[in-house]
Amino acid sequence: MKSTLLVCSKSTAGLLDGYKRRRIVTSASSKDILREEGTEDDVVAIGGGAVIDTAKILSNTPIKCYPTTASGSTATSWSVYWDGPQKHSLKRMLPEVAVLRKELYEGVPQKVLNDTTCDVISHCFDSLNSTKSNEESEKYVQEALSLVKTRDKKDLMEAGHIAGKAIEITGTNLLHSLSYPLTGHFGVSHGTALGFYLKVFWDIYDFDFELNDILNPITQNINFNSMIDEAFDYSKMKESTLGLNKEEIKIRLSA
Repeated sequence: MKSTLLVCSKSTAGLLDGYKRRRIVTSASSKDILREEGTEDDVVAIGGGAVIDTAKILSNTPIKCYPTTASGSTATSWSVYWDGPQKHSLKRMLPEVAVLRKELYEGVPQKVLNDTTCDVISHCFDSLNSTKSNEESEKYVQEALSLVKTRDKKDLMEAGHIAGKAIEITGTNLLHSLSYPLTGHFGVSHGTALGFYLKVFWDIYDFDFELNDILNPITQNINFNSMIDEAFDYSKMKESTLGLNKEEIKIRLSA
């Protein structure tokens, strides 16, 4: 029987002792990971969403995870992988447990902290404005947003997990679909891409929070109209109750 596999990033590889087998994750998984789906009996993950998603794909049992960002992946049964510029979701198992340790997330760089905050807020807004939203998911959203407001790191990490519970019920839609082409074609980090569109739709959401100081800029020269066109290829777009079409989004973007 194989020993436990620790899935981690370069920066988190040395944070947990006692694991002889380690797999370093440097980015979100490509479709090649599907060849290894369910090949590990015992997996522990320490890191952000890409690390936890990879661990869930590799494991044939529920993983134990130590999040270092406010990743919703700690509370969902889905993992993301990419086929070129196209994002795909793979049904896996809910993690067995998510362990929050201050020493593991305390040193998160400000850029990563900004990105993960945008991710949590976007999870909440997509869930709140989902055709699948219900009383339980709305309760999780309100709890998570209340924690985000404190701007405390521990609260933010807890908010990420709680927002993940909402997403497990509703899935994502508008904001996440819009973000995928920016990541797939230009390598824009997930949180930065979400933050870019958050500012476009901020007036829709009744949430008292100063957004500008957590937005990481997109510096690439991008044809956003074509990115919006491609985002509408994702079927999740139809699950947004906001009912915005391509042209309405493009008008908002150019305002």
